[in-house]
Formats: sequence, structure tokens, C-alpha cells
Amino acid sequence: MTQRDPLAGFRRERHAGFVLDVDSLDDSAEGFAQSVVRGLSDHPRWLHCRYLYDAAGSELFEHICEQPEYYQTRTEAALLAAHAAGIRRLVAAPTLVELGSGSSAKTRHLLRAWTAGGTSARYVPVDVSREILARTCRTLAASHPGLEVRGLAASYERAFPRLRELSPVMLVFLGSTIGNLNPQEMSDFLDRVSASLTPGDHFLVGIDLVKNVRTLEAAYNDRAGVSAAFTRNYFARMNRELGTDLDLGAIEHVAYYNQTLDRIEIFARFTREAVVALPGLGRRFRIGPGEMILTEISRKFQVDEMAAHAARFGFEAVRHFTDPTKAFALLLLRLRGRRAVTAGRERSAEAHLAAARARTLELVEPLDDEQLIQQHSPLMSPIVWDLGHIANFEEQWSLRAVDPRAKVGDDARDRMYDAIRHPRATRNHLPLPGRREALAYLREVRRRTRHRLAQASVDPNDPLLADGFVYKMLAQHEAQHGETILQTVQLIDELHYEPVRRREPPPGLVPMDVESVVVPAGPFIMGTDDREWAYDNERPAHRVDVPRFRIDVAPVTNGQFLAFMADRGYRRRELWSDAGWLWLMEARVAHPAQWLPNGNGTWYERAFGRVVPLAFDRPVIHVSWFEAEAYARWAGKRLPSEAEWEKAAAWDLETRVARRFPWGDNPPGEDHANLDQRTCGPAPVGAYPRGRSFFGCHQMMGDVWEWTASDFAPYRGFEAFPYPEYSEVHFGRGYKVLRGGSWATRPIAVRNTFRNWDLPQRRQIFAGFRCAADA
Repeated sequence: MTQRDPLAGFRRERHAGFVLDVDSLDDSAEGFAQSVVRGLSDHPRWLHCRYLYDAAGSELFEHICEQPEYYQTRTEAALLAAHAAGIRRLVAAPTLVELGSGSSAKTRHLLRAWTAGGTSARYVPVDVSREILARTCRTLAASHPGLEVRGLAASYERAFPRLRELSPVMLVFLGSTIGNLNPQEMSDFLDRVSASLTPGDHFLVGIDLVKNVRTLEAAYNDRAGVSAAFTRNYFARMNRELGTDLDLGAIEHVAYYNQTLDRIEIFARFTREAVVALPGLGRRFRIGPGEMILTEISRKFQVDEMAAHAARFGFEAVRHFTDPTKAFALLLLRLRGRRAVTAGRERSAEAHLAAARARTLELVEPLDDEQLIQQHSPLMSPIVWDLGHIANFEEQWSLRAVDPRAKVGDDARDRMYDAIRHPRATRNHLPLPGRREALAYLREVRRRTRHRLAQASVDPNDPLLADGFVYKMLAQHEAQHGETILQTVQLIDELHYEPVRRREPPPGLVPMDVESVVVPAGPFIMGTDDREWAYDNERPAHRVDVPRFRIDVAPVTNGQFLAFMADRGYRRRELWSDAGWLWLMEARVAHPAQWLPNGNGTWYERAFGRVVPLAFDRPVIHVSWFEAEAYARWAGKRLPSEAEWEKAAAWDLETRVARRFPWGDNPPGEDHANLDQRTCGPAPVGAYPRGRSFFGCHQMMGDVWEWTASDFAPYRGFEAFPYPEYSEVHFGRGYKVLRGGSWATRPIAVRNTFRNWDLPQRRQIFAGFRCAADA
């Protein structure tokens, strides 16, 4: 099995006395610009505090720490000086890793304790600034000759995968920097830390405690005005690096304590109207007089509450240290076994299987026996074949997971439900069972699966059983066939299909202020190394360099596609590739599938028996790859490659890691995306602003599968698992890749790395597209 190189994406520099690993994915200037666009596009507006700390900002912050009002630094330093030796007695790990190390001034108390008596120790400071980090490492190497110093110039998120190779370790996070994270960000942070450490590792975190408002507000409004200069430097940095022309004299520093949220909130208030122009990204923002932009928060904590929150992610409190005034605390945590945590947050394999089965039965319940048995299109199987295939696939793999040597099922039945042996168009000739027999087969196989689940051990050394992969594969497989069943139902003539959960999609909540966004050139990590959920064609994670490009902020809508049709798009040979024109002449289509002309120039759309006026603001659906390609050429654009699509959906230029979903790593909620078979069709563009990607792309997940320009092919280093018939046999067969998932995709079978594929002429799938262009 291929093991990922922990140094992948890093450049190693060897210096006298220390080593520096520098993130080669760093693209700070582009990340800064994109972050500004993200924050100013929101209402209320905000700017990410990560970019306060350029060279000038870091120097100003050092001066803030020296101000008499700013108690945090000197209080935490005194705690470390007093308790470093005691912490060392509690922690046997020889390695310290510090996040956001800066000058490492306070950390030197710990380093002295770790190297006392000539003990060998290792220090791994992590900081986004290579220059500051190199200076700190050089100083420490000279002052601590017995200390191994290995600097890591990277974001926290990029550093986390390196922690396991360093274990046993104590991770250090000082300065109450954790207070800069809002509750969701802090939960995400603790989850990443927990997943990256090894049970038994320690985590030392500094936290600023709740106290009287006067003391708190004074700390962020020093009389010398250094905090105000620190806030204004954010905009000075924008002028220096992004070419804006902001009047710094018209920007005021405002900081006050929000007692409801127990946090200091810091704003930049503009006393006069200002314009932030970013021509390279095609964006321009007006800031009104008196408008305030949030630049930073600093949350304040109770020790017991913080310990309880950390316990949700597998940490147990070892000890805490506070000063006599209870102004600040050091909290020492230790990671328990991670399974104990995740068991409370993750649904069991049986629950995933049960949810998939309940939905399958719900989907077929409105259909009569004839509709289940009949083949409604040569493109699709009789639905009863899908039901039998779901059961047969589960029968084979649930048994194989327990005993690889066991005889699997009935040979004749296995052959009948072999998707490779029997193409869809031929399956109506098979001796398929009726409704009652198919449902009985599903029930019997599930009964035996539950029995096997109770016997199976989740062996971490068996890739089929580790983390319950085989059972999650079965649940995903059934969910995917649920979407296939819905594709078939859509093709049934004269059927008025009303599943119990059908409801209208939400309206468009935000307008599309721009047509496209710029995604900067540079490398990103495509694919995944996940072996808990991901299929083999999604692996391995690998670096891809992508030139600068533009991509539409939303999928192409019905209204936009109508303009293509009105301009004779289906009749203009120059818009179609040779293969596309040949298909068009044979298929003789002139509009998307399921569209119905009204005879007076208006259009209707048929969806599961309902015929309704065409909604211009919803993504076009049921178009082939050839139609998508022709539209893109008509619009002066092209289809995105799947690498471009995934970078626009997944890559976060601030953290320099890929998100699992466009909005982040949290599972899809109803306000993130149109998924889970709720709406029986796409939602208006702008309906899910919380689901935007880092670059501001809407609805990259849900609504419609999106055609890409790419052929379905393996990534370099691909390994077929657990069987070649899922992916490998389809490589190089003319299939095109689709990304993102549709309204009919279950959340269990969707993620930024998921690769769907189909032939370019297919229109029965719930597919649309968005366009891209060189930039």
C-alpha cells in the first residue's frame, strides 16, 4: 500500500545548527487578496486576523505585548517560568511543537526545562513567516547547543499532518491565540489537533480568562496607540501588497468587550467613504462613512468550560496553572484514544446502512409492480434489477469482510447482478424477480449483514475493515443506486411521482454580483489519502500545478441556456466538436431533456410528472457533455478541467489545505447545499450562500452534477481497491468526469474529491455545468 511522504509539499533547508522545512504551497500574496475579497463580500464585513501579522504587524504586536495595559504576555511568561519544571515532570515527551511560535520568547522557559541536565530534546516551531522563523531558529540553536531545532514554515493546518511522525510530543499553543477562533473554528481546530496527535501526546494551551470589563478593554486600547497602529497596519499592508489606495488617517481602531459572547471585538471604522479596488481579481468594494469592519476577536474563557470542550475531542485535563489574580491560565491536556471520542460523534456502520435502506424503500414505495419490473429506457436498468444488485453487492462484500475464503452467494444470482457482464440495455432479458422477491432478498441479506457486523472486528491492519470501510462502502453504493433509481423514475412516461419528502427549494437569497472569479496560478493538493470513505479513483492525494483561470460563480442557468438556444446554438456547426455535431445530428435534440415548448415562445419543464413553467434562475439540468461544451464555446469560454473544478471547490489559500466540502469540513447541512433528494430539482442560484467555496463559488455541491473537460483516468499512483470493476475497468473508455453531486445525491456519497463519470452523450443524469476561461 502506498504511504504518503510526510515531507510532500515542503522544501527542506539546512542551516548551521537547525533545519527549516518550508511549505512549497505557500502563496501568501494571492491568499491575502482572495481573503480580502471573501471578507468584504460578506455582510457584516470582516477581515481575517491571520493577515495582521506581516513583518510590520509582528513588530507592532511585540510592542503591544510590552504595554502596561497588556497583562497577557507578562502573566503567561510568569506562569511558564514558575511551572515549566513541573510541566516537564508531567510530560515525558522529548519533543515540543509550538504553533505560532514567533520569537519563542516565552517558550524558552519550557526549553530550559526540557534540556536541563543535558537532556536531549527537540523543538519544532511553526510559523507562517519564514523570515521570523529562521531568525528564531538561529538564535535558539546558538543559545541551546544540545537542542535539535527543526522549524516548519507553514500554516497550522499544513503542520498538523507532521505531528504523528514527531510523536511522542507536547503541542504548545500560547498567548490565548485560540481565542481568535470563533466557536465553530475552535471546534474544527481541536478536531484537527485530536486527529493529528497520537494517544498519550500532550497539548499545552494558554487561555485568557473572563475578568472585569475595564481590564479587558484597556488591554486592547493602550494609551500609546500601538493597538490602533496594529489595526491600521492591516490596511497599510493592503496598500503595500495589493495596490489599494486607502487613506489610513480615515481609519479608526475600535475595540470593546461583548459580554454576551465573552469576547473582545476589534473593528476598523472608516470615518470617510473609501473604495477597495482589486483590479487583478475584477473586484471593487465601497465602504461607507461610519462602516465598521471586524478585524479580530479575542474570546475569554473559564478553565472548566475549556476543559469540558476539549474533552469532546478526546482530551483529558491533566492540570492547569493560574496566576494569583486568575487573569490567565495554562491548561495541560492529554489525548486519550481517539475512538472513544469519535464513537460519540460518528454514526455506526449499521446506522449508515439502515439510513440507506430506509431511503431505498421510500423511493420505490410510490411505484407499482409493473413500473418496478419494466425497462423504461435502454439507458437504465429495470428498477427491480437495481434492488437485486444492491442486495447481491451487500451479500458478497459483507460476507467477504468477515471471511475472505467463504463461498459468496449463489453463482447464478451473482452472474445476473454482475454490472459488467450485463450492460443496462440487456438487463430486461434477465430472469429478474418480482417486487416481493426482490424486497425479500434485500431483507434476508440485511439480516445476515447485521449478524456479521456483530461478529466483525474493525481491524486497523485490514484495509477492508479499518474504520468500518466495507460497511460505509455498502451504504454509499446503495445511496448511489438510489440516485440511479430516481434517474429511471424521471424517464417513466405519464407518471406523477410524489415521494413523501418532496418540497420546494429555497429562493435565491443573494444576488450574483459577479459572473466569475479568478483562481490564482499555483499548486494545490488534489485527491485524498482518506481510506475511511473515499473510493480508489479519488486517491492518492497529489500536488497539481494549475495556471491562473476564471470560473463561473454559479452553474449555468436555464435563462442563460435559453439565450444560447435563441442564438441558434443547436444549429451552428462552429460551436460543436466533430463528435458533438455527429451526436446532435443523430439525436436530433434542440433543447435540454425534460423541457417542453409551449408554442408561444415560452417553455415548461417536466420533473417527475409535474409540468411547471421553466424557472430562469435555476441551473440547467439534463444536458449532455456535448451540449455543455457547445454552450461554453458560444459564451467564449470552456469547460473547467477537473483539477480546476476541484481547486475552485476545495482549496483554501489561507490554510493551504483542501476542504472536504466547499464550505469546510463540516458535513452538509440543509443551508449548505441542495442534496438528499429533498427538492426533486435544482434550487435558484444564490439559494445557499453558506455553501460557498473559499473563492466564492456558489452551489458547487448539490443541484446538478457538473460536467468537466476531463476524461476519466487514474491519478498517478492509483491502486485498485477493493475491486477493479468499480473504477479501473472504466478508465480510457471515453467517459467524462462530473463533479459536485446533484439534488438527488445523498450526503454520504458526496465530497470535493468524489469523481462521477458518464459518456458525453448521456442526458438522463442530473447534470449541468459551469464554465471556465483562461485568465
